[in-house]
Amino acid sequence: AASIASLGAQLHGGTGAIYLLDGGPQDDAQTRSLKDALSSLRIVTKDVAWRDVAPCMEEVVAEVRRRQSSDSGIADAVAPMFVVIYGLQRYRMLRKREDEFGLSVSADESRADPGRDFAEIVREGPAVGVHVIAWCDTPTAADRTLDRATLREFDHRVLFQMSATDSSNLIDSPIANRLGLYRALYHSEEQGVMEKFRPYGVIDTSDAETEL
Repeated sequence: AASIASLGAQLHGGTGAIYLLDGGPQDDAQTRSLKDALSSLRIVTKDVAWRDVAPCMEEVVAEVRRRQSSDSGIADAVAPMFVVIYGLQRYRMLRKREDEFGLSVSADESRADPGRDFAEIVREGPAVGVHVIAWCDTPTAADRTLDRATLREFDHRVLFQMSATDSSNLIDSPIANRLGLYRALYHSEEQGVMEKFRPYGVIDTSDAETEL
């Protein structure tokens, strides 16, 4: 929600777009927080329903390819697009395709494949101003969707407490194993930055009182 609000503030001139894939449970008291953040923005936004995930991936990857082939590809980057995914583990259609031996299956180019499109967006999108922000509940679930090469395309990573092995797989350091309760770790591989911080939850306004 903070990321969406921050992006909205930076794109207040009306350029850019944000696509939201909200995989949060419907019975969660805070499940509306992302949609509320999205609805308050004055830019192009799209709340992608479950049935529309595949068409959304096709639309975004087509835009990536258009920008790559356009002579004005660099200029297009000034109108960035963001695909925000909350609950990546729930979107099974975005998972990498593997055979029983763990080798990637060669996809039929004539057949829609949201997982293949998603991987291409992550890999090729940033160079032309198309970015992905994703949250996943466990490293194991992330590994089901992203192969190691695709995971490395996410330069900015936030880790909560996890095993030393999972931490090492994600940032080549076991340090996330030593995080305490209500602590997180920000890591940027490109900038060589690793910083601890205290994350906060969304404010519950259901019983809030307004004071003048």
